[in-house]
Amino acid sequence: MKKHDAIEEMDRIGERINGLHASAWNTALHPTQYGWANSLVSAATIPVLSFASIGQMVGAAVVRQVPPDVIEKLTTMPGEPPKSDT
Repeated sequence: MKKHDAIEEMDRIGERINGLHASAWNTALHPTQYGWANSLVSAATIPVLSFASIGQMVGAAVVRQVPPDVIEKLTTMPGEPPKSDT
């Protein structure tokens, strides 16, 4: 995997987590619209999504700091030739 692909994937993961986080808050804060059970479940997921968001931010920062050749080595199976830019 190329470094720019890894950065893009980390950004997509962050966007997904943020979307889920916003949805959980919206559902948790509107129990009459979504139902009390759904609101309680959403409220329970907010801390989990917060930790996931922190993990994603740390992971994205690490990916941005790691040299490109290290990312390629870590994402290439043993014996597999490195992927070309084409």
